[in-house]
Amino acid sequence: MKPYSYRAPARNKQNMMVTVKIVAILILSGIMVFILYKDRISAFLQNISSTPDSGVTAVIAADIGPRTLVLGLGGESHTLEPVPDLASLSDVSQIQEPTLKKLSLDQHAVLRLQFSKMPEIMDVTLYKEDKAVYKTQSAEIRARELPGDGEYLAVCEAKWNTGEKERASYTFGLTVDFPPTLELSALEVNPGELLVIRAHNLNIGERLDIETDLDFKPATFQLGSKRVALLPVSYYNEPGKVYQVKVTMGSENLSYAIRVLEKEFTTQYMTIDANVAAATRNEKSAQEIEQKLHPLKPIADPEPYWTGKFILPVEGGRINEADFGKRRFVNNAPTSYRHNGLDIGHDAGTPVMAANNGRVLIADSLIETGNTVVIEHGLGLKTWYYHMSELSVKTGDWVTKGDIIGKVGSTGFSTSPHLHLAASVNEVYVNPMTLINEGIPFIERD
Repeated sequence: MKPYSYRAPARNKQNMMVTVKIVAILILSGIMVFILYKDRISAFLQNISSTPDSGVTAVIAADIGPRTLVLGLGGESHTLEPVPDLASLSDVSQIQEPTLKKLSLDQHAVLRLQFSKMPEIMDVTLYKEDKAVYKTQSAEIRARELPGDGEYLAVCEAKWNTGEKERASYTFGLTVDFPPTLELSALEVNPGELLVIRAHNLNIGERLDIETDLDFKPATFQLGSKRVALLPVSYYNEPGKVYQVKVTMGSENLSYAIRVLEKEFTTQYMTIDANVAAATRNEKSAQEIEQKLHPLKPIADPEPYWTGKFILPVEGGRINEADFGKRRFVNNAPTSYRHNGLDIGHDAGTPVMAANNGRVLIADSLIETGNTVVIEHGLGLKTWYYHMSELSVKTGDWVTKGDIIGKVGSTGFSTSPHLHLAASVNEVYVNPMTLINEGIPFIERD
């Protein structure tokens, strides 16, 4: 008889074979489960592996249909079923109501879009006031990437390739509310230059008041999700002095110190024919300017018409940038006045162009300024053109940058053919060369 200890290996071998069979069955079962449910498993793994952003998570139900869209926001989920195909719509305003209204996003929010079977292609477009303002093919919409506060209509179009092309459309609403912020284009400025103030994320109706001791009250204008104000610093403001700008924005009170830098303005002693001076600078001419030009200064159209930098209105003109703001004494007069623009010398008859897009507030012949054009470029910003020999536009015309508005001349209070070019915000004159060389900060046309 064989010893007992000799029979043990046979029993161990039999047990091992049973174990191998069980493991093989489990592996095959796991493979079959993965093949049958790989899409749901993939979505689940993707969901749990996503890094949360400010506590935002996407939740996807295991029993939703393959064409059901799940929106994950702030630990909550919202399911959407497809709407009729939107691909044929040429006007988004035809979408009367989104399927799901007004999910609220703060500045840190991340909205995640999930399906039980993710589409091969997914296009998401956000509309604001019927205008497309944001597009993405990502399954995440980060609030901080959106163009500011407001109400958005979201349209999601998904496409699957499952033997034949399938597609589905979804709509939902978003409300985005960020905390307001304020920017100033500079805290130091030369006299005669232009500052711009811009507020972001102020809701319609929220307060924005600006007070300064610069002897100018800025008006504010709503431009999309931004609110802006033009703040001209006059050449009469004292160089070296620090002025205060106080802003009430919503419930906040802010204060800024604006330093006006030292700038030396030149002095000119000018001689002009006494008969010309008497005929063009008198009580009648002063009354005419009071009646025809001064009422134009407070006009401020509520949108910017200009695009990019301004252009020099006379090509190849002779110009001295020190002309702006200089103190001018005429015919040994005991008092001076400030020259509010630039004198651009050129031959009589040379075309004069509009420096930028705008509305012609006046095109008329005046005693002192001769043939005169004033253009409103929006937000109270104007350019002024004097002494032309003839006019090519009339009051009320719309002009674009580079349009011919007249010709160089020497009409009115003038000694030789030239164009007097000035720029102002309401009644405060600013340096035209800055508009030409640098443009206007912070303000872009949408």
